[in-house]
Amino acid sequence: MNSPHFSVVLVNWNTANLLLRAIESVITEAIQSDICVEIVVVDNGSSDDSVAQIREKHPEIRVIENGANLGFARAVNKALQVHQGRHVMLLNTDAVLQPGCLKSFLDAFQQHPNLGILGADLLHEDLSSQNSSAPFPTLPGELLNKSLLRIFLPRKYSRKVIDHAAPFLKVDSVIGACLVIRKETLDAIGPLDERFFFFFEETDWCFQAHRLGWAVAIIPTARVIHGQGKSSKPVLVETRIEFYRSRYRYFLKNKGRVRTILLFEGLLIKLSVETLTAFLAWIASAGQSERIRQRLMVVKTLLLWHLRGCPRSWGLEGRFLRGSEKDS
Repeated sequence: MNSPHFSVVLVNWNTANLLLRAIESVITEAIQSDICVEIVVVDNGSSDDSVAQIREKHPEIRVIENGANLGFARAVNKALQVHQGRHVMLLNTDAVLQPGCLKSFLDAFQQHPNLGILGADLLHEDLSSQNSSAPFPTLPGELLNKSLLRIFLPRKYSRKVIDHAAPFLKVDSVIGACLVIRKETLDAIGPLDERFFFFFEETDWCFQAHRLGWAVAIIPTARVIHGQGKSSKPVLVETRIEFYRSRYRYFLKNKGRVRTILLFEGLLIKLSVETLTAFLAWIASAGQSERIRQRLMVVKTLLLWHLRGCPRSWGLEGRFLRGSEKDS
């Protein structure tokens, strides 16, 4: 029996409607393109009826139930242990494949054997462009104003304008809403680093691929509509803390301790200024602006988290660990 062209992995946490829409887009695209796919859904302890709906509407799909939210990397790695495809696609539940997407990825892999990881041309719901790639994190990139960096270092920090006439666009890393990795590349770099609970896993994967000589690229004709964070909005503050935790983990792993300390000190100063600015803006609005109040709450919490030594319990991982302990 021939292996599927793609193993499509979706990690779900309480996004039943989004998940079903994403799955339907994969099935439709596979049928229309005559491409063989297997779909693996990893459920991270959802409390909605996600799993029941999948089993009822798509009994052919492999479902892995974790029973608790183990984070993105650990969930994906469970699927990687059982996948059969020649290529693996990580697809967010808030993403929808557009016509020709799978064929574009398959053609790129077949025609360019040096391409190890591919990303899609990501679009908003209104079909306007969103960032599909990102440069690798650096101290200037994390500490300085992005608008200034785009002015003074446009080649590295400007928003990527995708040339749809080009077969591919080489980049540092792709946005993980839709990431496809060649099996040979996966075998070389290994599974996702499970020390990343959420965020930066795909950036680290791309970094390891580059390190071993594989190219990472955007395929302009592979288009995907992306809801951009719909699944993480209900826990905004914890999500931001987890972003910072993963950023420090990435720097410590790939940039070394000295740069990680410099990053911490720089972000501590930056958050102090942002908290003061938000507080003054809230006073100026007489406490009437909900947007400013929300901004103040987020930056103040991030500042306190830093001052208290970055406790794991404040982020998403700590939140879900507390939840699983209550349920046990």
